[in-house]
Amino acid sequence: MTWLVLVGWLLAVEASASTQQVSRAGPVPPADQPEILGQGTVSKEGRYEYCQTFSRVRRALTYRNEHGQWQSIETYTWNGSGWDGPVPVIGSPDFNAHDPYLSADEQRLYFINASRGSADLAYLPRQADGSWGEPVFLDTPINGPGNDYYTSITSDGSVFFSSNRAGGAGGGYDLYEASLEDGGLEDGGEAKRLPSSINTGSYEGDPYIDPDRRYLIFASNRPGGKGRGDIYLAIADGKGGWSDPIPFDERVNTPGHELCPLVSLDGTAFLFTSNKDIRWVSAQVIEDMIAAHEAGDD
Repeated sequence: MTWLVLVGWLLAVEASASTQQVSRAGPVPPADQPEILGQGTVSKEGRYEYCQTFSRVRRALTYRNEHGQWQSIETYTWNGSGWDGPVPVIGSPDFNAHDPYLSADEQRLYFINASRGSADLAYLPRQADGSWGEPVFLDTPINGPGNDYYTSITSDGSVFFSSNRAGGAGGGYDLYEASLEDGGLEDGGEAKRLPSSINTGSYEGDPYIDPDRRYLIFASNRPGGKGRGDIYLAIADGKGGWSDPIPFDERVNTPGHELCPLVSLDGTAFLFTSNKDIRWVSAQVIEDMIAAHEAGDD
């Protein structure tokens, strides 16, 4: 069995298990204080693990592994008491692959690859036998001039991503939105750059959009942060715009580097990378921030 077939089969089992008893689910995230996920297995001393995605019942964790001059995507599987793996999915010295994102129906594994001259968004389609097919690159305006990376998708098919294409706010990378089906949202068919409340003269990247657009989480190195990069929450204002971004507190943001935020497909876990390890905590921390914002306490 090839690696792609094996990993595809594992994730197909996950999709089936999501309709079965809750006891089949994976581990439960810490309630309030983030912890390193799979310390000693998934997160290892001296290795850089980041940009992770979870299967719906939290039994398959796919992440980006750093190999010096190249990156790959690998998967660990929960065995009921610990993590088995990793199993390689895609990536080699000749074909970098990183920043995985599993679609809500678990039928596409999105990732980033720079083999065409700049970083582009692509995906592996799931085949009928559960294996992953060959890479498919997204069309313009999602992929365009410059580097495009780190995707997240709403339930209505809007794609949020980061890009350093021309026309940004001057911070190198900004956050954009486009449609999987219809392409650009702006006149001329261009991807829509998010407003200045989100995009600043600093770096903005790694967007995670709630499937129902209730909130957006992203990474930035804007002034006032705690370290090299911090994670922020922007809340939908009900009028098509966003609140001013709210930094996560010291449980998430540290004097080091935080990036790659993601909420698990079942909505229970908030995952992020902190100082070269994957950490996780209950997604209730996000709901608490939203409640505080609505109460005027942020």
